[in-house]
Amino acid sequence: MAQIFYEIEVLDESIELDGIHHNKSVKVVEFYAQKKIRERYLAHVDVEEIYMAIDAGKVVNLDSCYVKDFSLTEYRRQRKIDLKETINFRGLTAKNAFFDCDAYTDFSHARFNGDVNFDHAVFSHGSLNFTHAVFDSTQVDFSNCAFHSHQTLFQYAEFDSEKINFENSHFNGEIVSFINASIRADEITFKRANFNTCKVKFHFAEFGDGAKIFEKIKFFGPVLDFRRVIFGKGKIDFRRSLFGPGHVTFEESAVTAGKLTFRLSKFEGGDISFRRVDFGKDEANFDHIDFGCRTISFESVVAKKISISNSNIHATMDLRIKKADEINLEESYMHSITDLNFLKPDALRVLKLKGARNLGKIIIDWKKNSVRDLIMNQNVEPKSMAEQFNIIKDNFTKNGQYSDEDHAYVHFKRFELAASKADSLKDKASVFKPFISFVYWLRSLIFDKMGLFATSPNRVFVSMVVAIALFASIYVSFELMGIGRIINSVDAHDKLDIIDKSLYHSSITFFTIGYGDYYPTSWNRLVSAIEGWVGVFLMSYFTVAFVRKILR
Repeated sequence: MAQIFYEIEVLDESIELDGIHHNKSVKVVEFYAQKKIRERYLAHVDVEEIYMAIDAGKVVNLDSCYVKDFSLTEYRRQRKIDLKETINFRGLTAKNAFFDCDAYTDFSHARFNGDVNFDHAVFSHGSLNFTHAVFDSTQVDFSNCAFHSHQTLFQYAEFDSEKINFENSHFNGEIVSFINASIRADEITFKRANFNTCKVKFHFAEFGDGAKIFEKIKFFGPVLDFRRVIFGKGKIDFRRSLFGPGHVTFEESAVTAGKLTFRLSKFEGGDISFRRVDFGKDEANFDHIDFGCRTISFESVVAKKISISNSNIHATMDLRIKKADEINLEESYMHSITDLNFLKPDALRVLKLKGARNLGKIIIDWKKNSVRDLIMNQNVEPKSMAEQFNIIKDNFTKNGQYSDEDHAYVHFKRFELAASKADSLKDKASVFKPFISFVYWLRSLIFDKMGLFATSPNRVFVSMVVAIALFASIYVSFELMGIGRIINSVDAHDKLDIIDKSLYHSSITFFTIGYGDYYPTSWNRLVSAIEGWVGVFLMSYFTVAFVRKILR
């Protein structure tokens, strides 16, 4: 990656800026990829002048100034005060300033009691240290800054302002650290900040209740660390951000209230971890994201809703959440393993899979994870239910979970039948609706109630026994009413009573054996013909269901 570097030339020429006369000036030439891109002239300010302004309690004005080796640690040594004693600034403005150093630029243990403005400032070389600094200001502005320091440290810093602004800033060097910082404001913005290849660390930081804006940030470093951060209330916005091959972690962080969104972002590599994060009572939104990373973990997460819809997921995704009302995977493409095998059956209430494409495998258990309830708890039309159960069914087939596949298949077919019925009744005249409803009731009886869509040979066998008994009862009823009899054709002496004859005739008719020793008369002939057809159908149905089980 091409680097920015500067050539500095101190001139003995005076310069006047904003009505202030300076005896010396500095020529700063900026290069990018060996090409000159900018040249400007700044006022040269000796650090002793700044120290004297601090002594006098004045607002320090460094606008368009070049400052070399500014250090509050050196200031304390010269004034012979404790190295950790707080140094008060009435206010500081350093717009378009250039901070240069051989080792470090040091604002540690500073206290800013007025507004702080570093807009378009450049911090070059060495380390930049704001450790334990206190910003008790209405506005803190680091927008459009160029942080070229080897280390940029805001560790243990305390921000208590209306607005904290790092918008459009560029960070270079090895590390950017806000470890243990307290960042409280109505709005904190890092919008369009570019962290380049820095390690970025916010772990143990605490944010206030204002909005946290990280929209359109760019990160290509080895680690972006938000572990154990308390985000407080207010939205947390990472929309349209770009994350390179590094590791991104929010492990064990907590959101008191406020939506967290990564919508329309892109992850190009690395691992992403939200393990044990408490998202509070609001949604965690990952819609329309391209996950090109290796793994994404939501293990033991607590959230109201996790939405990963319309996304392209190439990563292995761990969704073994601790507790959530809803996980939304609608319209997403899942290319790898998606683990939904959470430990507690009541961990999730709703799982949305409408329009999802499962090109990998979903790890889930029908009974243990209450899959039926996860899908049916949605308030959607039968067609959508059928589609989602079909996705689950196909997944169980891939995983070899054939018993679970049968359960999913039955629900898929039930809702498919319900959707077909709704379509058939649509826009039909009232006179046809009872007939259409009867046809679908009959289909439900035959295919579902009598055999669970050929998934249960036991159910078909019971249906066969019930059918034999039912037809036998019809033969008995018809004979008692005198509209049909079962007659012995061979003058048998077995003395069968009416019930025995009816059961015997029903059995041999159902199985189409046809001994001919008993035959029906009158209306019983019609009933026998119907029973023969039912018997052929149910025997075939049983064979299909039985063979299906054997082959599995």
